[in-house]
Amino acid sequence: MDEIDLYDAIRQMRKLTAQSKTFSFIHSTYDRSRQKTDGFRYVKKARLRPAAKADDLEHADFKLFYYDEELREPRNCWQMLILFFEGKKVVLN
Repeated sequence: MDEIDLYDAIRQMRKLTAQSKTFSFIHSTYDRSRQKTDGFRYVKKARLRPAAKADDLEHADFKLFYYDEELREPRNCWQMLILFFEGKKVVLN
């Protein structure tokens, strides 16, 4: 299985978003305030959205802010919990 570094994947997400293209990815869910997970989330068509400022949202620098085109909802996830991007396994080097 092909692998991609987490930060390379995020760079590619930014590039695709800038080209008005969508991408797919899978991430684990985790709600830190409730210490709860709902398992994995497969996002078939996503685009990045502007990140929140660290002053406005706790731990914003560690989150990925995206728009789910199928659900038509703004969402976010922890960057470290991204597992797959466009079918490639995401690794942290």
